[in-house]
Amino acid sequence: SSELSLLQKAIRSGGRMMPIRKLFDSIPNLLRRICPCMLMSPISVAQYIDPAFPKFDLVIFDEASQMPTCEAVGAIARGENVVVVGDPRQLPPTSFFASNQVDEEHYEQEDLESVLDDCLALAMPQRHLLWHYRSRHESLIAFSNARFYENKLFTFPSPDDLVSRVQWHHVEGFYDKGGTKQNRAEAEAIVAE
Repeated sequence: SSELSLLQKAIRSGGRMMPIRKLFDSIPNLLRRICPCMLMSPISVAQYIDPAFPKFDLVIFDEASQMPTCEAVGAIARGENVVVVGDPRQLPPTSFFASNQVDEEHYEQEDLESVLDDCLALAMPQRHLLWHYRSRHESLIAFSNARFYENKLFTFPSPDDLVSRVQWHHVEGFYDKGGTKQNRAEAEAIVAE
């Protein structure tokens, strides 16, 4: 009946014997001592971790420019410290996909405040990462680096740096704003490519 034996039993069963929230409630001392690192969405935090559970040392939000504050506060409240990571130059979270009723004339009013926006508004301490590591070819980030980041991002050079991976293809098509809200010709060109 020790906490360690409960955890080992849950691991051996592959999680079939006990719901995760009940498991966490059963091993509160051990869970804190093994310093778990859990990858969870804010909704998972709300579902699986009892609010009375001792606070975590650190809660980290990645891609925070996409996370509405209203969805983040529950997870933030579960930690002693928070690190909010994101890029304010990325698109904000939007209610666009929440329903089929989108007012395109006032679309910008449907954007939501992100947890990153609110942290910046509170003047929380900031650090800027200077290395860009995601693009497989430097030309894919070069425009953004020059236009938005004042050429301050360090990028990894591509082996064929003189050849750009960015190309423009003209597509005969139009956005059917009042009807289907699609650009069929553009979609077909993308699929063909």
